[in-house]
Amino acid sequence: MEAFANQLVPGLADEPAWPSLRAHLLLLAVDGADPQQPLRAAYHAKEVGSADDRAAVLDWRLHKTSLPSREAPLPWLPGIPGRIAANPQWGPYLHARSQLVAEFADQVRSNAEGDAPAWAQRHAHMPTELIADMHVWRAANQIDPDDLRPTGPTQHGRAAQAWQQRLDKRLAAADTRTEWRWRQLLAAEAPTTTADSFLPQLTERLSNLTPAGFDATLLVRSAAAAGPLPDDHPAAALWWRILDQLPRKCRTRALQSPTRPSEQEHSHEVTRPRATQAELGAASRIRPKPLKTSP
Repeated sequence: MEAFANQLVPGLADEPAWPSLRAHLLLLAVDGADPQQPLRAAYHAKEVGSADDRAAVLDWRLHKTSLPSREAPLPWLPGIPGRIAANPQWGPYLHARSQLVAEFADQVRSNAEGDAPAWAQRHAHMPTELIADMHVWRAANQIDPDDLRPTGPTQHGRAAQAWQQRLDKRLAAADTRTEWRWRQLLAAEAPTTTADSFLPQLTERLSNLTPAGFDATLLVRSAAAAGPLPDDHPAAALWWRILDQLPRKCRTRALQSPTRPSEQEHSHEVTRPRATQAELGAASRIRPKPLKTSP
């Protein structure tokens, strides 16, 4: 599979979304299709050379020829292909594994009741169902509890990315706080900041500027107009530019800036997720041993 992919598109297997594309091709194969044919068709449909992640583009196109929709334990996961579901060895095993994922998801939902993690504290009006869905999403994708982005890093697979965007839209509809206004402003004035893990802290600090007597909107626009932001932590860099526009005597503790991107330490120990999160994440990524076939 990898050899054919690299022959068709040199370096394709080195792209970030290759694991998602490969999984999609394997699902097509186990359902009886020739995965090379749809991959070749997706490649020739339109040029991919200008894409930042060619594997992501091809995976997106492949969904036009994806497997029929089947029941799955999580909304963004594929169902068990019919051929392998009927296999006397693999069918029962995969059905049991699917049930295990569903049970772990229910456990995470139960644990979400009354829980207010750091990422949720800035969204005071989230419906209970949305909070539970967010908990399941974060657990299954093993998102670092210290990551304050509600849905975490951008997903590469089309199904996962579509569900992530759906969760983000539900959150936007439920979020009535001024934070969302800052997110919209930043998306317009400095789009790269919206993917930075520092974004929640930035929007919170912008909210603190207005009651302190500053025009935060003008400060954002002025800072964004100063020039391109660095690829590494653009939201933190934007905050430094904003802070530089404030009088020194007004840089109170509430407006303290983050550590400059160049000085940030990346060697800190990451907090381990709770047991149910680890279990759900592992269960949704099971890679069974290859099935031995008779000669």
